[in-house]
Amino acid sequence: MKRVTVIACVLALAACQPAAEDSKTAQADIPAPPVSGGCDMQASRDWSAVGSQYYVIEAETRGETCREAVATLRIETTEGQTIFTREYPTAQIPLAFNPNSDPTGVRNELEAWIVNTSETQRASELPAWPARAERPPGFQPAATRGQYEAARGAQGPLFCYPDGGESNACVALAGANATLLGSLTPERE
Repeated sequence: MKRVTVIACVLALAACQPAAEDSKTAQADIPAPPVSGGCDMQASRDWSAVGSQYYVIEAETRGETCREAVATLRIETTEGQTIFTREYPTAQIPLAFNPNSDPTGVRNELEAWIVNTSETQRASELPAWPARAERPPGFQPAATRGQYEAARGAQGPLFCYPDGGESNACVALAGANATLLGSLTPERE
């Protein structure tokens, strides 16, 4: 009697199950969930600059893969006005981004990228630009000598961040104005 009951239960359960072919067809008709991909990451930090000036430093990456992503760095006033923006392929900034990073790694790298690399955070720390020299020692300028020396003399806030394999771009700030001065590079002997 027990065997008959067990056999009847098994047959009843089997009858309730869809046929193997129907199961495969039904699964094929259900769209697969979208694959999460890409390398769209963001990081942000408040920065209290010298002279009681405050800014928001933001960075983001966009790209189908982290290896091919483009990183953007922005400096904004506390009122939300963007005063500085630069974009770089992450592959061109090996000082900040590892080409083999996954999205979690890139997120950490973004957070590190928006930390000021300037030691004193003042433009006066930059090397002087001698009168007849093409450029200051250890510095590749993006500004004129006049702009560069004016920023140094003002002793205002300086935000520097990796912009290549060995260099750090430096931005002089004064209220709602930002000037890319150029890149600090190590001296070659």
